[in-house]
Amino acid sequence: MRKSVGKCWFPMLLLAAVSAPLAGQDQFGRSVGVAGDEVFVLKANPGRGPAAVYVFNRSESGAWKISQRIAAPRGAVTGEGLSPSIAASDHYLMIGSGDPEGRVAAHLFSRDPDSDRWQTAASILLESGVSPPDSSSDGITLSTVMRILQPPRRIVSVDGRRALVAVLGRSGRVRIFEGQEGSESWASVAEFASDTTSDGFGSAVALRGDVALVGAPRRGATGAVHVYERNPVSGEWREGPLLRPADVTPAARFGGAIALDAHGAWIGAPGLDRSAGGVVAYRVDPSGGGWVETARFRPDSGSAPARLGSAIGVAGGEVWVGAPGAKEGRGLVYRFAMSGNQWQREIVAVSGLEERNGFGSSIALGDGVAVVGVPGADGGRGRAVVFAETQGSWSEGDWLRSGEDLAAVRGGEVKCADGSAGRFMCDNVDLLAFLPTESIGGRPGEGVSDVWGWTDPETGREYALVGRSGGAAFVDITDPASPLYIGEVPANRSGARDLKVYQNHLFFTGDGAGAHGLIVFDLTRLRDVGNSPVTFEPDTKYDGIASAHNLVIDTDGGLAIPVGASGGGETCGGGLHMVDIRNPLEPVFAGCYTDTEGLIWPGRTHDAQCVVYRGPDTEYSGRQICFASNETALRIVDVTDKANPVPLAAATYPGIAYAHQGWLTDDQRYFYLDDELDELVGLASRTRTLVWDVSVLDDPVLVGEFLGSTGATDHNLFIKGDRMYQANYQAGLSVVDISDPERPVQVGFFDTTPYDGGNPPGFNGAWTAYPFFASGTVIVSSMNEGLFVLRPLRQQLVP
Repeated sequence: MRKSVGKCWFPMLLLAAVSAPLAGQDQFGRSVGVAGDEVFVLKANPGRGPAAVYVFNRSESGAWKISQRIAAPRGAVTGEGLSPSIAASDHYLMIGSGDPEGRVAAHLFSRDPDSDRWQTAASILLESGVSPPDSSSDGITLSTVMRILQPPRRIVSVDGRRALVAVLGRSGRVRIFEGQEGSESWASVAEFASDTTSDGFGSAVALRGDVALVGAPRRGATGAVHVYERNPVSGEWREGPLLRPADVTPAARFGGAIALDAHGAWIGAPGLDRSAGGVVAYRVDPSGGGWVETARFRPDSGSAPARLGSAIGVAGGEVWVGAPGAKEGRGLVYRFAMSGNQWQREIVAVSGLEERNGFGSSIALGDGVAVVGVPGADGGRGRAVVFAETQGSWSEGDWLRSGEDLAAVRGGEVKCADGSAGRFMCDNVDLLAFLPTESIGGRPGEGVSDVWGWTDPETGREYALVGRSGGAAFVDITDPASPLYIGEVPANRSGARDLKVYQNHLFFTGDGAGAHGLIVFDLTRLRDVGNSPVTFEPDTKYDGIASAHNLVIDTDGGLAIPVGASGGGETCGGGLHMVDIRNPLEPVFAGCYTDTEGLIWPGRTHDAQCVVYRGPDTEYSGRQICFASNETALRIVDVTDKANPVPLAAATYPGIAYAHQGWLTDDQRYFYLDDELDELVGLASRTRTLVWDVSVLDDPVLVGEFLGSTGATDHNLFIKGDRMYQANYQAGLSVVDISDPERPVQVGFFDTTPYDGGNPPGFNGAWTAYPFFASGTVIVSSMNEGLFVLRPLRQQLVP
């Protein structure tokens, strides 16, 4: 056996893309803002629709309504998202850029005086940046991928026509920009950097007039705040005294949040006193003594780890301070107001909070309006709470959300007509039913990943087997318009769960799931289930692996092959871990194959199809052959002798980014391969599928490529007869005619993500489309939505 090479060190954000675990937490409320009577809430991640800032206005009835959604300007740069920071003033809204190439600092929006809507004013550019991704025919490097998936964060503040942008990295830097008179161009007027590395310089910033404060919460033992002041005569910015309070505990993270107003500065120290937290108030000594401490705010005793000081809002003589760790992570907000010569404190209460909601993670105050972010609500989808002040009293608070949940569709199919089936865009694909994740046992924060199917050989009933974050869910879809949730097999939580069936047994894995193993469940136990839903125990578990990203099963040869294994057990270097399952309840380790190809690490197989070969290359008839998507190549390997697998070929192609998954045609002459990263990094303008002639196994030939109708990222594809069924993330299901194998043509689609923003590259949406039911029903798992039961139309599908 090969020694395990556990890869627990690997950055989870990269896995969110090329290994694609669930990345659907929108974190609505991660950052908030107030300008006048408008409220701004950032949806930091593109779980359900693109990352955007939502603008809320109060209607005549008093209800807060979404009036506008603001995203990064289209076509800015490849892969751009948004940084988790916004700042609002009466004249400008500023959003931190997520530009992975390091060229754009932030995006600025101003109000159109005619429409009263926010419009793009300028993109504030950095003067230097890293090189753009290499789009050569040789593909990309891991560092290129990481740069796109982990761009440096920008933290922003704006005051009139002056803006401050911090760019975080191993060594942070801060730039101050000023708008040029008579135009919307902005120029850098000052730049500052920390004299040390990894101190968090720029983690929090505040700008007001001629003063800029920059937090460095990991500087030294306690953290510090840098003070920069502008000479009003020369216009030159210079560094002032370093703020670092005396007698604070180590790891206080002083400078983790900052607020400025005309009265002074409030500095958060959320790590103070073992993360109970606190806030230190300062003002400028009018006699010229510099910045002096005037007060400290502490939480209630015994409230660690409240993390008081994680967010601060200041306006109208009041200070609101967030303690998102209080009450088992439900969160608290303290409101401080001066009465006489003393600060009086009261708790801002809100009902409906649950553990890990993080109420108080972000705060913004305006004139009679306050908004508090709750990014952990709804399992990470996030919410915000807005408060209004009337005659000195604050309202109880109104909940804000980024949109309505998708309602279940059952009890009657919805025809695709005039380009839509209900609220879903489509062409030649009818909607039979839709079950949101919570309708198939999903708890808050759960999503779905892979889906597979099983037809009971005795009863003919059809079942959808759905990989949920918390286990495997079973849905009877025999009547496809009225699906019935039967129950689940719970398992260690995983965002990437793969499922396959052999001899009426379900086998499934979990990625990043600890000692998960290969779980086996006898599907005949689904017969005659009463009082559903039922929680089942697995029949057995193969513990030769811990976690694995994907699962391959050769149903003719009785061979299960977890791939991308990690975290313990025999990982086979992330390659083919072969398990004899001819007796499904007694799986036995059979052997390893570790490749030399790989992007995440050499030897890692992402996915494969393994068959008892019966294709045109007669030299290998009857042998067990695997067609492996090995990240940097298509690998073909003979695994007939498990103790001595023989690699036959490794094929690459122009513009390779990440060879992800593929499937053979029924005659095993062609192999269709998807590349999961080529759209994201700019190597393909539209969804691209590579067509390989594998009629000679040791000499595969690229004979064509199919470009889809959108730029969405492709994920999993399967072939049945003369149709290819692709799950293409934010474009949903794509049905492709391959009757001419080298010239595929799209003949239908169903978009499972009915949100604004089109079908951009990204890693949310349709994960798998399973087309192998005899009834013609196709089931699709969509990560943040749930289970779709569809019927592609055969009539009029020939282009």
